[in-house]
Amino acid sequence: MTPDLIFITLSTFAEGDREPLRLLEASGRPHRINTTGKRITTAQLLDQGRAATVVIAGVEPYDAATLECLPFLRCISRCGVGVDSIDLAAARARSIVVLNTPLPPAAAVAELALAMMLSLCRNLPRQAARARNNEWARIEAHLLGGRHVGIVGFGRIGRRVAELLKPFGCRISAADPAVEAASAGALGVNLVPLDKLIADCDVISIHAARSSDEPVHFGREELAAMKRGTIVINVARGGMIDEVALYDALVSGHLAGAGLDVFEQEPYAGPLCDLDKVVLTPHAGTLTVETRAAMERECVAKALQFLDGTLAPDARVI
Repeated sequence: MTPDLIFITLSTFAEGDREPLRLLEASGRPHRINTTGKRITTAQLLDQGRAATVVIAGVEPYDAATLECLPFLRCISRCGVGVDSIDLAAARARSIVVLNTPLPPAAAVAELALAMMLSLCRNLPRQAARARNNEWARIEAHLLGGRHVGIVGFGRIGRRVAELLKPFGCRISAADPAVEAASAGALGVNLVPLDKLIADCDVISIHAARSSDEPVHFGREELAAMKRGTIVINVARGGMIDEVALYDALVSGHLAGAGLDVFEQEPYAGPLCDLDKVVLTPHAGTLTVETRAAMERECVAKALQFLDGTLAPDARVI
């Protein structure tokens, strides 16, 4: 019987911490690593991973057609939280177990959101650009402390953002239909409907999951409903903000600033790049050395537990 092959699709693996590789080697199970240094293509996945029983996956797509061409695949262990790139219905139909690593990324993404809030409140992008050009110009700025911050989506990341904001003395509201008011209130957060949050808050930070039931989308109407001078942060999912409408709201001065880590089309090279009141990062919310290492350790450990038959039932996405 051929041993179960573990194929690692990640563009980088075990660079900041060798523990994930040590776990694989100690298991004695055969494994193969993507050595291109780039995001793997579907063609490369099907060529190099066709014999794999388990895939340690990045954000490459696993649609029904791709899964059909991976006849031995029994488990996808996603290095990250989101499983949007996996056709879960098709995976379920083929009895493929899907795993993810929901805990390690929360701190990194929440800290990026906080960094964007501080940067935009203090107008750091504009001040830094002028200073580099030897322009000694003072630009109006604001404290984050004391402002009303709205958190859209109050899961692990949203809750961590609230915890980070507390020492600043911010007033915090959250909108999330899946969360009970008492649960938010225990953290000193006021749970409100989304339309009230949009209308009342000075800073709005999006941390919602993609949901087919109640999808979050900020279009022209929602952006227009915000107070003049609002700052908007999106470190959740691309497409949750209408990027054209956001550009117009920023250029008109209705919005004071925006921080985006995710985009509808990536890599992003659109007109938001030309604005000095915007902080853009290349979908790097989880990309700290510590977080990356923790995610790799967890997804490898879960993959090995799956193969050993010791995986906890609640560790599965499906």
